[in-house]
Amino acid sequence: MRTSAVQNCTMKIKSDDLLVLLAVERHRTFTAAAQQLEIDHTTVARRLQALAQAVGGRLLVEGPGGWELTQLGHEVTAAARGVEEALAAIDTTVSDSGSTLRGLVRVVAPEVFMTQVVAAAVAATCRANPRLLCELISVTRPTPVHGPSADLDIGVTRSRSRRVTTRHLLDYQLGLYASVEYLTQHGPVNNREELREHIPVYYVESMLQVEDLDRVDEFFPHRRGLLGATNVHAQLELVRASAGIGILPTYLADQHDLVPVLPEAATSTLTYWMTARPNNLRRPEVRAVADAISLHASTFGPESAT
Repeated sequence: MRTSAVQNCTMKIKSDDLLVLLAVERHRTFTAAAQQLEIDHTTVARRLQALAQAVGGRLLVEGPGGWELTQLGHEVTAAARGVEEALAAIDTTVSDSGSTLRGLVRVVAPEVFMTQVVAAAVAATCRANPRLLCELISVTRPTPVHGPSADLDIGVTRSRSRRVTTRHLLDYQLGLYASVEYLTQHGPVNNREELREHIPVYYVESMLQVEDLDRVDEFFPHRRGLLGATNVHAQLELVRASAGIGILPTYLADQHDLVPVLPEAATSTLTYWMTARPNNLRRPEVRAVADAISLHASTFGPESAT
């Protein structure tokens, strides 16, 4: 770190202020940082202002995905991580709770993967660590180009950024499904050509943000329409209500009273990836949640899941 910024500063640097800067770096908003630290956002702003005055320069600038570190901010956080690790070691030594994990971990994932995989993994981790807090945010969108917006960002698009760490979680399949009532009314589907007579149920095309999920034409190249929903669970219920033939994650659809349509001829394989910033993975609570999600995802077979 620059000698002029720290060693020669005229104001005392407080460890609490350094921890606030680390929290903002990780969560990119004052509100999320405040939740992790169990303080209010005005206190976050006040402590950051005091730290900036102490080191003699600006630490943060606004970016497209939230607050980003300046060069001075990067230098200060490098030292702040050492302070955080030392405090964590002391806390672990004196703690009598039996828990070595604490803090807030935020996870972003598509809603089906969130409900089927992430929720159970996080619940088990939090039960074992009562001081650990987690926030689960369900969205279906590509990982932002500026990097994950949460501690762990899960999706079907693999980030090409060299500034993040990416972990393979799960290969899964999309397949065609219909209700027994629908097939009784419309007759069985014997080949892909006959799909042109049916209405697919899938995402709303104009609102689909993830290019890797744009698969409807693979299954229905000659379709005469589309019954769309932005939520996979809504798609599932439309199919169960005999509205059409759904393009659904196999591991979700197989749990319900649906019939696979052309299971050998009409499938599409996708992959879930988990992305994180390297500095976030240095936090033991983030690593623990990431490992728990990976372990739970491994219980689903390659034919299982979105």
